[in-house]
Amino acid sequence: MSVPTSPSGRVLTPEERDGLTSCVREAQASGEVRWLARVVEAEGSGVLECYARAEDQDRFFWQRAEAGDLFCALGAVDEIESDGPGRFADIRKWSASLSKRMDWIGANRSSRSETSPVYLGGFGFENEMASSPHWKAFPAARFVLPKFIVEQREENETTVGGKGGSRWVHFVRVEPGAPASAVESELLGRFDEVLTMSSSTGDGIGEDCSRDLGRAGEVGPEYIVRADRRHSVFEAQVRRAIQEIEEGGLAKVVLARSLSVDHDVPFDVPAFLARLRDLYPSCTLVAIGRGKDTFLAATPERLVRVAGCEVESAALAGSAPRGRHPEEDQAFAAALLGSEKENEEHAYVVASIRGVVEVLCDDFECSATPELRRLVGIQHLETRLRGRLRLESDGQKVIDVLGLVEALHPTPAVGGLPATEAMAWLKHFEGLDRGWYASPVGWLDQSGGGDFRVALRSALIRNGLGPTGESGASHAILFAGAGIVAGSEPERELVETRIKLRALLAPMTEI
Repeated sequence: MSVPTSPSGRVLTPEERDGLTSCVREAQASGEVRWLARVVEAEGSGVLECYARAEDQDRFFWQRAEAGDLFCALGAVDEIESDGPGRFADIRKWSASLSKRMDWIGANRSSRSETSPVYLGGFGFENEMASSPHWKAFPAARFVLPKFIVEQREENETTVGGKGGSRWVHFVRVEPGAPASAVESELLGRFDEVLTMSSSTGDGIGEDCSRDLGRAGEVGPEYIVRADRRHSVFEAQVRRAIQEIEEGGLAKVVLARSLSVDHDVPFDVPAFLARLRDLYPSCTLVAIGRGKDTFLAATPERLVRVAGCEVESAALAGSAPRGRHPEEDQAFAAALLGSEKENEEHAYVVASIRGVVEVLCDDFECSATPELRRLVGIQHLETRLRGRLRLESDGQKVIDVLGLVEALHPTPAVGGLPATEAMAWLKHFEGLDRGWYASPVGWLDQSGGGDFRVALRSALIRNGLGPTGESGASHAILFAGAGIVAGSEPERELVETRIKLRALLAPMTEI
């Protein structure tokens, strides 16, 4: 795949050079590090190609197909890790500090920097670092300012600024005393790096493998799949949760389980992403990589998005399988819409999100009844919520996206209700180190906005754990949960987790 771009991107325009010189002078005068961001309009995108060539450097892939929103970011010119109750405040302080010291040059810089991704990362499910060594690359909170972002946006009503197209955004650190020539050289080096990574005569992603014809009797790849507990144990945990609900200690709790997959060669993460993209076009696809570890999700659930003053969230809870033919599918859908148990589970999530967001908005909308969200193998009840955030007397938003993330997480869709009691119950009974599963992952812009998804249908992939060709050379953990309320049936909740786990297991193994 060839990704041509304007030759003018290889040199700075006079206006860009003036902006760079100003940034260098400000760093010198203040004695503080500053940051310079350059936006270059490009032809084509090469987003997945860039991600596939990232090797072991920091990498972040995001695709929200329904909005034509696709980008990847590579490298890190600055980063932050945090844990504990102050982790959200730490990320806010860090990103605000960088934003105050960042200058933008190049194409479409004003609208892009205000409501487009700049800082990328996520949070763990709990405030503290996960205890399992499998999660060592993913602390309780981690965000990066990347070396560059390659983005592709389609022109539609959801596109920021109403303009689509491809853009490359390059970030460099400007030290006090750094000569302008050195900063310019580094900035242009970013351009050449992106051009190399996004251009190819063949990307190798999802290519036909007929060129590697072997003998029919040769042994194929090995996948060893193991559940984290016996089915009878999971069902017993569901019964224990139901008992707690009946006794009045809980209204709802979301019980999760996992599958481990050992593979004898490295998992092909870009190919896996390509398959997920084709299978689940209505889901948000996100992948965050560090070294040889990757956390990814094909999630149907938005936690919260803030663009300017506009805020959007969604409640996704209550599930049913898909039918084998249209008549059966419709029967399952009708049963889901009419189920008292499923609607009660859904109502808990709607009420929780509404209780946080509505009081912060001047204009607020929430549909009276849920709609169906149909996915491969499963369908859910979904209610969308939106509003316009109030402004303080000084014109600032009453809350930023991180404030909303902190207030909303964990929603009853992934934790339970009451939240504190549900989290305590899970810690005692679930026996699963969730890490970043069911946690907020996403990005921040420079004006208090951003987009965060709940990391459902997610997997942790660890390559390079042993010699290629030996069992366990790579390892993956897949996660799925089911909401338990009064009237839940252990056997049905187990089936629900099976359906959700298959959503990742099938495209991962491809056997």
